Amino acid sequence: MAVKVLKFEFIGRSDMGEDANERRGTGAGFDPLIQTENIAFDRDSLVACAGCGRLNPPNRLKCLYCAQDLNLSTEHLVNLKPNLRRLEAWEHGFNVILREQTSEVNCGRAAELLSMETSELSEILQLGVILPLARVETEKGGEMLQLQLMDTGLKCTLIKDAELDADTLPTRVRGLDFRNDQLTIIDFNTGKTNLIGHDEIALIIQGYISKSKVDSNEKKRRGTDAKLIDQYATVSDESVIDIYTFADKTGFRIYPAGFDFSCLREQKTLLARDNFGRLVNMLIEHCPKARLVSNYSSIRQALGHVWEIESRKDSLGLRQVAIGKREFGSIASTSNLSQFTKFSRLQWHLL
Repeated sequence: MAVKVLKFEFIGRSDMGEDANERRGTGAGFDPLIQTENIAFDRDSLVACAGCGRLNPPNRLKCLYCAQDLNLSTEHLVNLKPNLRRLEAWEHGFNVILREQTSEVNCGRAAELLSMETSELSEILQLGVILPLARVETEKGGEMLQLQLMDTGLKCTLIKDAELDADTLPTRVRGLDFRNDQLTIIDFNTGKTNLIGHDEIALIIQGYISKSKVDSNEKKRRGTDAKLIDQYATVSDESVIDIYTFADKTGFRIYPAGFDFSCLREQKTLLARDNFGRLVNMLIEHCPKARLVSNYSSIRQALGHVWEIESRKDSLGLRQVAIGKREFGSIASTSNLSQFTKFSRLQWHLL
């Protein structure tokens, strides 16, 4: 039986000649004999990390090796593709805030950058107010999105979560006094008084805190789906007024419950709802430099695209609901407290 022997001849790079070297081009590792296009970055375009000194491709915001932010040029930032992900409430992010829009906005391109539907973004822009458009993980990512949105006709600014500081609530107020060209603010918890000149008041913000809670009991049997036995829901909406001075970003917050409306004097009524409206009017009357912000309820849905309503569900485990009867309980709750606080603080940062 004859055996056919196949002979393979390998050509090394040294045998390919100068012409082959020229065909490889300037790209690192590019060889037209085995590639149809150069998919590598030129060495001159690589970005050195300030932390570890290693080179990184120019299409990244963070170092591949130590995760430190890369020092990218404006040209690199404009050409990068944003990769937005929804951040958790506990994460510290950066908010891209819409300040202005030109007469000719490329809504389709802007919606693509923001990972939104064009119709959805169009409705937000029609409101014509200052709103958050995105919440991103890093400052560089925010700067990149800010630059790219500017090319679409949207002028934005970047504000950190830490600056809005929604975890630190405004000081709760027990009472007010308008005497002698000074506003006396009484702390709800300590009774301490703060004397503030009427001209020092910068903002008066109207809004409301909405909370809901659903208490459920379920019966569970092995191998079957849980069966809902009963459910109780409670919903509360409470009007609030936030007051800010030009110098203090923490602010003061007035709730109807526990507030002494005697500062209204002869204007005081028996209904807290009427008293609240009259209190706002009195604040405006005595504080000539203060700006009233009362549009929270009309833009709450638009705010929810970036600053979502907080929601959580807690399991209560097995609990006794009757004599000899135990069921699984859970509580689902929602609150706009963090959202409204961010909205309120945003107004101060835009003074």
